[in-house]
Amino acid sequence: MNEFKLSKRLACVAGIINPGGVLADIGTDHGYLPVHVAKNNIASKVIAMDVRKKPLEKAAENIKLYGVSQKVELRLSDGLYKLAENEADTITICGMGGKLIQSILENGSSKISENTQLILSPQSEIREFRKYLSESGYETVKEYMISEDGQFYVIIDCRRNGYKNELICTGETEKEVYYRYGEELLKEKNKSIREYLLRELRISQGVRNKLENINNDKIAGRLKELDFDLECIKYALEFYK
Repeated sequence: MNEFKLSKRLACVAGIINPGGVLADIGTDHGYLPVHVAKNNIASKVIAMDVRKKPLEKAAENIKLYGVSQKVELRLSDGLYKLAENEADTITICGMGGKLIQSILENGSSKISENTQLILSPQSEIREFRKYLSESGYETVKEYMISEDGQFYVIIDCRRNGYKNELICTGETEKEVYYRYGEELLKEKNKSIREYLLRELRISQGVRNKLENINNDKIAGRLKELDFDLECIKYALEFYK
């Protein structure tokens, strides 16, 4: 049997899970996270769920291959639909767009209590997703960012508290920066977010340099957007000085 190795991102997710409870992994794909969690006795039971049949079939092969069939249950489910209320202590949703994760949370809200640990890793629309969480009764406990194979991944450990969690900011630019890049990540001087910011600075400045000598209304609007992007990036980088 080949040695089982989890990706850096999923290893980070696994390390956040509160031990000893029931884990529901939504969009489990090939079941790598459930296999790792079961093999290492992180959860007493894992419910691996996916809306697609073929990934679940591959997950079933992996679960059998690594001898964790007694601990992992597979369910064909659209989001949280086939999860019972209060069935899971921890819910993980990773590798989807922010809007899709938001939809899953909203459609499955009855399955989430204030005691449910939510570990969420949106791969796009991250700024909008942070804003959604803060305005929709979810409190961020801890946020992580890691880099792997040239990609950057955000992982959010949060809880549903039912209150609107307003950002405490000195101005609109600071609020926008926190939504874009994560208040805690910046304040703790996370190394991966700094790498990400420097990359975004190079890209945005490069695009602006190419467009600045073109004279039309559409380009003027785009330049204004780029200037604000650059303002936010430079504001965020000030945390590292």
